[in-house]
Amino acid sequence: MKIRKNRKPKILIVSDYFYPHWTGIAKAFLYTVIYLHKKYDFTVLTVRHEDALKKNETIYSTKIKRYNYFFSFSRSKYSLSLLGGFIQEARRHDLIIINSPCVNILPISFLSKLFSKKFLVYHQGDLILPKGLLNHVIEKLFDISTLISFYLADIISTNTADYAHNSRVMRHFLHKCFPVLLPILKRNKKRTKIFELERIKKSKYTIIGFGGRFVEEKGYDILFDAIRIVIKKMPKLHFVFAGETNMKYEDFYSKNLQRIKKVKQNITFLGLLEEDVLPTFYSYLDFLVVPSRSDCFSLMQAEAMIYGVPSIVSDIPGARFLVKRTGFGTTFKKENAKDLAGKIIHAIHNKKKMIRRKPYVEKILDNKKNSKKIMYIINSSL
Repeated sequence: MKIRKNRKPKILIVSDYFYPHWTGIAKAFLYTVIYLHKKYDFTVLTVRHEDALKKNETIYSTKIKRYNYFFSFSRSKYSLSLLGGFIQEARRHDLIIINSPCVNILPISFLSKLFSKKFLVYHQGDLILPKGLLNHVIEKLFDISTLISFYLADIISTNTADYAHNSRVMRHFLHKCFPVLLPILKRNKKRTKIFELERIKKSKYTIIGFGGRFVEEKGYDILFDAIRIVIKKMPKLHFVFAGETNMKYEDFYSKNLQRIKKVKQNITFLGLLEEDVLPTFYSYLDFLVVPSRSDCFSLMQAEAMIYGVPSIVSDIPGARFLVKRTGFGTTFKKENAKDLAGKIIHAIHNKKKMIRRKPYVEKILDNKKNSKKIMYIINSSL
């Protein structure tokens, strides 16, 4: 399709979750439309995950269309009506972008080809569920659907080549994969204080943050075991969690209550923080720890590093990328609490050396440079 020079290209984004959903997979695309909305005419089709949300809304010149979900299963909310909305919207758009994982990825891919539309899949991680026969079947169905969609797609992308080469699904399509980091929104720090952290800081504790979805995939049980080890040698450590612990689809918090009780004097749970409070949260931290079993790319880690917080991260594909490339932190052996405890101590003793590596973070997470790469991928698909 030829695009008239006097209009912006029309891009249709399909994403299971979008603003104001708080997960990284949603926030990453919000940041992208914030940075690129002057170049493209964006429309986002997503699920109305809460009844209070408007069905139609416009932010940053981006039209958001939310569709009621038919049923919930695990972390997914399936919307059949979204497919109807896609059929209405697809014809008048120049390019389709699917934010993966996406429960409708297969029908959206088929419909895109049916309408002779080029489409790009941006993959933000393989589906990882707790152990169990049913979850294993779901993962396999996800893999099959995503593999077919990747085959049909004109271009696929993800955050890093490190993850692409190790993904269950992406490694089969490296010939059409163009990794690119999405923009990271840096906000001004709020002047208000987080009083729990203010009290801890005044007691001269080293504060280590962690956060995200409280699920098995994120490896918090490994962290709790590491805390028991490390506080025996360095009792003036305090760990603070930002996020919800009550995940309706996975009760991982209750399973770890005994672990938490054993280190309760050294942990504070802050709950889910508003977006504009996160910069203040980062300002209190000496380090951020990412103990994940699997993590394509931790947006929280990237944000914290931009604000000057070194990262202690599991040595896994994707999540390790920033630390490996910049030296602004350290990695530990996957699912190894003893090694994590040792690396926490190592990081504390070597913080000054790590801080000097901060400019390398800014270079890799340069929004202007990364936005140009995204625009190149989009424009080459039009």
